[in-house]
Amino acid sequence: MPSIPERRPTNGPGFVFVGEHPAIDFANTLLMLDGRETDRLQAWADVIDWLSLAGLSVDPGLKLPAPLGAEALKSVLELRQAWKAELVRLISGSKLSDAFIARLNRLLANDTYHEELHRDGSRIVHLERSHSLLHGAQLAHALLGRQIAVFLAEANLSYLRRCANTTSCGLYFYDTTKNHRRQWCSVAVCGNRHKVAQFRQRQTKAKG
Repeated sequence: MPSIPERRPTNGPGFVFVGEHPAIDFANTLLMLDGRETDRLQAWADVIDWLSLAGLSVDPGLKLPAPLGAEALKSVLELRQAWKAELVRLISGSKLSDAFIARLNRLLANDTYHEELHRDGSRIVHLERSHSLLHGAQLAHALLGRQIAVFLAEANLSYLRRCANTTSCGLYFYDTTKNHRRQWCSVAVCGNRHKVAQFRQRQTKAKG
């Protein structure tokens, strides 16, 4: 399984963390809600909040003045659009595009940081990334690019899935279940909706 941050994400206002990896959850910031496409990254502050909730960074260097925030947001959304296009390719059985690999490599090359081991208790240790020398959009791109790169390098891409509820959901996830037969982004949400729909269908047939 690909590496994930030590801090587990918690659902914030409007954010959904069902992908089993930050790279997938980033793609899912553009989602279907009541059958309509809904973007949870509406402002640069949303990007900062998402990075924090995903456990990727609380670096104060992410903050930007309002005039620069709009352009920074646009660049992050462009990265997300390119990443989602690659997810479609991968799920269909196609290979990762050379252009996207080159794009990620440019993002990785821009960053400068180091990692240190930190102790949690007497025996457990974890790696913690230092503050980057980058700021604003460049820092966000480096953080996101690294998560996507780590996922692609370490994941078994045959376990990459899209929610079976493609009509009103279509969220992506990495299937970490033991038998790798997960179908739904959430059993409690889309899985339950499917069961309800099937039940109503059976009732309609019975009455007919």
